[in-house]
Parts: sequence; C-alpha cells; structure tokens
Amino acid sequence: AKSCKSTLCSDTIQPMGKTVELYYESAYITEFDANVLSCREREDGKFDVVLDKTAFFPEQGGQTSDVGELTSEDGANFAVSYTGIGKVPDSGEDEIYHVLDKSIEAGTGVHGRIDWEHRFSNMQQHTGEHIFSGIVGSKYGYDNVGFHLSDTEVTMDYNGALGAEDIRFIEKSVNEAIWKNVSVIARFPSEDELKDISYRSKKELTGAIRIVDIEGYDSCACCAPHVAKTGEIGLLKVVGVRNYKGGVRVNILCGKRAL
Repeated sequence: AKSCKSTLCSDTIQPMGKTVELYYESAYITEFDANVLSCREREDGKFDVVLDKTAFFPEQGGQTSDVGELTSEDGANFAVSYTGIGKVPDSGEDEIYHVLDKSIEAGTGVHGRIDWEHRFSNMQQHTGEHIFSGIVGSKYGYDNVGFHLSDTEVTMDYNGALGAEDIRFIEKSVNEAIWKNVSVIARFPSEDELKDISYRSKKELTGAIRIVDIEGYDSCACCAPHVAKTGEIGLLKVVGVRNYKGGVRVNILCGKRAL
C-alpha cells in the first residue's frame, strides 16, 4: 500500500518498509502482537511509532485510518489516535506509523487492539460505495472520479448526470445486492490473471494490484478492508445529491450510520 493523499484510492500494493500488513491477511483481525521498531517525537509532542507488523489500516484512498491502543509487556497502555504512511527519517523509506500519546522504547513487545466499531463502520461504507459505483458504471457508463470516506460522511463523484429516478433505482439496486448477501472477495491476481479481468480503476496501475470482487455488481482495484459478505453492510441510504464539476456528487450512509 503506497501513500495516497488525494481522494483517489491507492490501488497498487507495495511492501511497506519493515511492517507486515496484517489487514491484507484478513480485515477481521482486531488484535495482534508486535515489536516496536522505532519511536520518534513529533513537533506536536506526540510520537510516531513503527511496528514490525500491524493490523491498523493507515489513512489512504480518501479513507480515515484505524485507531485503537497498544499495550506494552509491562501493562502500560498507549492510545493510537492516527495511523499514516510517510517517510521515516532514520530509514528514508515510506513506513506505516502509529501516532501515540507517549513515548515507547524500540524493542518493546506490544499487543495491539484496533477500534473494531470504527473499522467495521468504514468497511460497511466502503463496500457499499463499491456496489453503488459498480451499478453506476454498468448501467450509466459513468466513472467514479472522486471518493471520500470520513468518520461522518461518504461522498462519491461521478462524471455524468444522475436524476432523482436514477438515484432511487441505484439505491434500491444496492440494497437488493446487500440482501442477497453476495460474497466480497479481495485478492492479488497474478499478471496473467489480470489480463482477463475487467476492473475499475481511476489510473493506470503497475506492481501488485489488489482486486475486490462483488460478483454480479463490481470488480475494482482497491487497497482498503472490506466486509466478507454484502449482508454485513446492513443497508445503504442516499442522503444527498448535487451537481458537481459537470457530473454529480452523491452522499451515502451505510449500516449503523444509515440507521
């Protein structure tokens, strides 16, 4: 996963420095054991900590990062308020770093716990967006050219107009896909396999490419954690639509946020 500060998703996966990315093994890993590789004080008085492995998904692709806590071997707790990707001075490489409220020594063993409610909410929103964008692409031929997933809103930008009836049709179709409880499969196809896969992407990609498939609805290059079955999304509700840059911006909420 490489750093992506724009609203577009980082779809090409590169080994991230020294850190094993456990969220690619499973989006449902909520606790893990790791060792601290480095700890550097920030200008704001907090600390950037690099681990040898992590289940904390860093901010990228327009999506907020995981948060949670680390507990050291001696029982001390450290709040993880943000997870990001950036160059660490001592290595000069892009690394996943965890922002802690206090310092921790390199070499310390820690037990990590992500905030599952926050993670699962993001998974619901992001998978719902994939289904929505897949239907927009297949029925209307429009591309998703912008995506933003924060802790309070989800927005998608499409490069074509959608009327009220269109929005109602798409919303109903997405919820039907949710109720069918279709499998969501995230994988890294080989170069040969990729030649036969038609998938959505906002840009030309190189390197290892992670594809998220929702059979009958969408196939998209994406770096983020997703639910395993569409039924876990619960429901999707469109909460806003407006004209935007010659196309349309749609606001949605999924799952508990929609409720």
